[in-house]
Amino acid sequence: MKHYFLITYDVADPKRLRKVMKTVRGYGDRVQYSVFLGQLSEKDEAILRGKLKDKINHSEDQVILIRLGPVDGSSKSAPDNWKILGVPYEVKDYSVMVY
Repeated sequence: MKHYFLITYDVADPKRLRKVMKTVRGYGDRVQYSVFLGQLSEKDEAILRGKLKDKINHSEDQVILIRLGPVDGSSKSAPDNWKILGVPYEVKDYSVMVY
């Protein structure tokens, strides 16, 4: 089962920052400068954590992954329940389309 994840980071070194950003953008959509929203399975989360572990300085940098709830919309954490001020956020449909 996939879950929505809020992924945010604070990286001290510009070189490491670029590496972290490039890694995270492969797993979600940027919603703000250092904040991404992704739809990850448990396997995806483990792979992402493994990749990021080697890219950060553990005494200077921080990456936070927050599980928001299942993508299927069965919880109060679904996008329809989010409160957003200002520009609305449009959730992309990640379902597979077959023609």
